[in-house]
Amino acid sequence: MLNVAMWRQFLNFTTHVANSCSWLQTNLIQMKSLTIILVLTTATNYSWGQIVEENEKADYLQLVWNSNMPDDLYAFFNQEDIKTNYKINKDLNPFYLRGDFNGDKKIDYALAVIESKTGKKGILIYHPATKTFFKLGAGKRIPNGYLSDDMDWMDAWHICGKDEIGQGVTDEKPPKLIGEAIYAFKLESSSGIIYWDGKEYRWYQQGD
Repeated sequence: MLNVAMWRQFLNFTTHVANSCSWLQTNLIQMKSLTIILVLTTATNYSWGQIVEENEKADYLQLVWNSNMPDDLYAFFNQEDIKTNYKINKDLNPFYLRGDFNGDKKIDYALAVIESKTGKKGILIYHPATKTFFKLGAGKRIPNGYLSDDMDWMDAWHICGKDEIGQGVTDEKPPKLIGEAIYAFKLESSSGIIYWDGKEYRWYQQGD
């Protein structure tokens, strides 16, 4: 039989074991919690780092685009109502054209844009001499037969002169140009001419 002293020793031992297990369990839980916090912190820092890096890259690209703009075009695009409603279509190269589109012997600009609220692509033509602009596509149809208000098909464009316009695919005769025109086309597919008729910009279908 166990005497009183041995019984007390046994109780002390079991109590010590129980306390040790409880301490170990508590520390394991704490270690697990710390590990989870560490993993979440690392993931958050990595994600935040990616966001910062992407924002810095976007800011740098915007700086590059802005630095490539002529002063008149830069001032036009950075007006609050313009930069709020449109963003530059950076998929099109070049993203702007320069020419005398209305025949006043002064430089005008055509800027490839995307309408912010709809994502529709188009062109803003700006006349610095009169501080006026015209929207083609980007949510607005081009007069004279062009049916869509989205120029998402256009993957190339350039300036063309009066002697570069030939008979199109329709019976309509080529327009007599007042100024330079914009030749907009989808590579190896359809194309058309955007020209000034004295009041507005219009469309002439050149090829299918």
